[in-house]
Amino acid sequence: MARINHPALRYIAVYKFLKALSLLLLATVAFGFVHTPWLEHAARWVEELPIRSGHAFVMHWMDQLLGLSPRKFQLIGIGACIYAALFAVEGWGLWRGKRWAEYLTVFATASLIPFEVWEIFHHLTWLNIAALTVNMAIVIYLWRIARRG
Repeated sequence: MARINHPALRYIAVYKFLKALSLLLLATVAFGFVHTPWLEHAARWVEELPIRSGHAFVMHWMDQLLGLSPRKFQLIGIGACIYAALFAVEGWGLWRGKRWAEYLTVFATASLIPFEVWEIFHHLTWLNIAALTVNMAIVIYLWRIARRG
């Protein structure tokens, strides 16, 4: 049975769809790095960029990418596809107003919060804080409306 009385579900669904699309893009790039020289071409291209600030950071990031094995890129791609599928299912269910999607989203989103907190403690950025805040708000909101039924 659809629950139309919670318009915020549509916004959360769009958020989940955007996350799914982003992860599919990541998976495409990761799988592309497995069998082609894309990564080495990208590294050479970045080296030639006339970047003054942040160049060392970008080069460090590229060095780390170059150090990954094809197997790691496959695992990254597979993991991104699995999470993209989960986010797409959550988004579809929330868009349709399904109660099971509310519970699934609460469980899936809440299960990632400890990792987000760990990431903030190790790499404090505004993006990490924003992601944690949005995800906590989604968990609290969906838990409240799912429990009211």
